[in-house]
Amino acid sequence: MASPAPAPVRTSPLQAQDWIRAASLRFAQEGLESVRIELLARDLGVSKGSFYWHFRDREDLFNSVVTEWEREETEWLTEATEFQRSPAARWAKFVERGADPQRGRFEAALRSWARRDDRVASRVAAIEKERAIYIAGVLREVGFTPEAADTWSEHALLLYLGWLDRATRDPEFRVAGPGLGEFLSQLVLAASARTPSEER
Repeated sequence: MASPAPAPVRTSPLQAQDWIRAASLRFAQEGLESVRIELLARDLGVSKGSFYWHFRDREDLFNSVVTEWEREETEWLTEATEFQRSPAARWAKFVERGADPQRGRFEAALRSWARRDDRVASRVAAIEKERAIYIAGVLREVGFTPEAADTWSEHALLLYLGWLDRATRDPEFRVAGPGLGEFLSQLVLAASARTPSEER
């Protein structure tokens, strides 16, 4: 995949968030090894020296990238739970975010990194637990028992992770295959059919 084109030289000072966004984009497109200070400086149209106004080193930037991802994920999960009262709206929000191609590429790269770094793996697992709680809450609201909701929320996450893996490595699947929303909707319908109403 081609590297991001160099940005025009900036005339205003960069903020830490600019570096985090540039790092996240490069990370999603080309993986962890592509996130190098000199390449990010080129992408942003600045000198390498400006990086050190905001970060101690590359590791500090990596930590900030994961922290920003955690913040965004926790924020939308909390907001959707508090302000989107309809289970259908909350489910649609989960599907919408999960099916976003750029977010999918980022999360695929993040999980690849997590396989090599236990600290990152722990942080990814914590977000996955929050997502499972969110999905289980939706399922309980449509009539599943807590036990069944917990079981099927895990199934939904496993389906999502499998879809994410396939969709980010197989171009034909992305073009010709059904979307994540259809996969997840079929899963919920299957769960409803397999779980008697008295047990839901």
